[in-house]
Amino acid sequence: MKPTTQQPYPAYPGPQYPQYAPGYQPTPAVQIARPVQPAQPAMAAPPAAPASPTTSGPTTPAPAQEKSNGYVGQLRTLVKSSGIYALSSLAGPLTSLVLAPLLTHTLSRDEYGALSVLLAAISLIAGITQLGLGNAFFRAYGYDYESRRERLRVLSTVVGLLLAISIAVTLAMSLGAAFIALLLFQSPLLTAPVQAAALVVLLQNLSVPGLAWLRAENRPTLYATLSIANLLVGLVATLLYIGPLHLGMTGALLGTASGYAIVVFSMLPVILWEAGLTFDREMARNMLSFGVPLVASFVSVWVLQLSDRYLLSRFGSLAETASYSIAYTLGNVLGVLVISPFNLAWPTTMFSVARRRDAPQIFRLIFRWFSVVLLVAAFGLSLAGKFLLEVLFPDSYHGASPVISLVAMSMVFYGIYNVFNVGISIKRKTWYAVVLTAEAAIFNVVLNVLLIPLTGALGAAFSTLVAYAFLSLLAYLVNNQMYPVPFEIGFFLSALAIGIALYFIAAFLAQGLDPLSSAVLYGLIWLAYVVILLLLARLPLRQLSRLRHSFPGRSVKRSL
Repeated sequence: MKPTTQQPYPAYPGPQYPQYAPGYQPTPAVQIARPVQPAQPAMAAPPAAPASPTTSGPTTPAPAQEKSNGYVGQLRTLVKSSGIYALSSLAGPLTSLVLAPLLTHTLSRDEYGALSVLLAAISLIAGITQLGLGNAFFRAYGYDYESRRERLRVLSTVVGLLLAISIAVTLAMSLGAAFIALLLFQSPLLTAPVQAAALVVLLQNLSVPGLAWLRAENRPTLYATLSIANLLVGLVATLLYIGPLHLGMTGALLGTASGYAIVVFSMLPVILWEAGLTFDREMARNMLSFGVPLVASFVSVWVLQLSDRYLLSRFGSLAETASYSIAYTLGNVLGVLVISPFNLAWPTTMFSVARRRDAPQIFRLIFRWFSVVLLVAAFGLSLAGKFLLEVLFPDSYHGASPVISLVAMSMVFYGIYNVFNVGISIKRKTWYAVVLTAEAAIFNVVLNVLLIPLTGALGAAFSTLVAYAFLSLLAYLVNNQMYPVPFEIGFFLSALAIGIALYFIAAFLAQGLDPLSSAVLYGLIWLAYVVILLLLARLPLRQLSRLRHSFPGRSVKRSL
């Protein structure tokens, strides 16, 4: 039964919400090689639940209302909505950075490279076997059904589906572990790590309903608490397994499984107590019809983001894959710290802005300042990542430092791709996102196959950058036809060019300097870049003052 009145639940998230995109997992403590989750194409969530019967549809705010809810208010809402998720997003890279040096000093480069390939395989298998049910649950729970009883039956049905599928897949992986090891590594000696990976898939899949339920019930604090507990338990367990127990790769994977086990054992009993273990065929058919088509989208994104690990291990070596994975993770911190929280808040804000008469101008403003944040963060993380690579990791990994800046720049293009997709979402042309992502994925594979044999890890990183730039270009061209927005492309390209120039200047000046002097130099050049971008964006000081006074309890006298 479809709701006829507005509900207090948020509109169901599309893959902009990486927590519920197929294959999403909170960044496990050992998963230093994992990209942002990403990372899904900007499929649309529908607008908020239908308007009440007293209205005929979305209403356009009056001019006075638009003035009181000006540009600053929209930006403030977006930042505030992202804040609660930033906590759990920060915990992931912090625990990964703590573990990464230990893993690289404990495992050989070949072992760490094999671990990176296995983690990529886990992401693919989990994403496929979840059948898009994370997204489908939000659609059914927050949009298709309105009574408490129906929603609990939706939750129970999702648990039943994932439980049946995951147990079957885990048994198949365990029994065929030797064959999978031979397929991935041309050696049956890594059977035990493959079996541990099967356990990770099982627990990761079973953690999806609980985390999705917390989001649907608007309990972000508990959601963040469980996500952080996942990471901390995974961190401690990994230290135990690879330290005193000396389990190597298998121990690292068992540590990840331990983190997911905390989520499963915390939420599954509560779900069974509240909803029982019932199965509704009609609800299952409804959710599968919505979720299964998203699997193709997920596979395209996986190919775009993680297939380079496998291709590098086949056309290069496991040792080179290990160095690439470490550098990729350092460059990809931008996705976790900035893009993931933004994507969680973006759909709600996007549809809210779309109701306004001045929506294109607000989208232009959001693009301007979000691109500034992306570029400043990418520049700083490129320099900081280079410094951390040299200080924390073995010398054999230092040669991959150019990968960090290329990956960081790739994440900048992925970030603006999400903003460019406003037309696809607002006009309900979500199939465009699937097509665009598939084209970029195919382009990425072709580039990897051509460049990896020639330039190794650098070719893989360059392929990623070109593929993301291609994806954002396609999104801009398509959306400009269906929903024109005056995005400031000239400003973005100018700011990007300045950043590239300053990066090369920093690299040149840092030659021969000790780590401390290099850190000071990098910090000064980063501050210079921040000042240049603020001047380029023409942000008067009075607007900063206005932004400070625009939080709840303060009135916004004039909009930007």
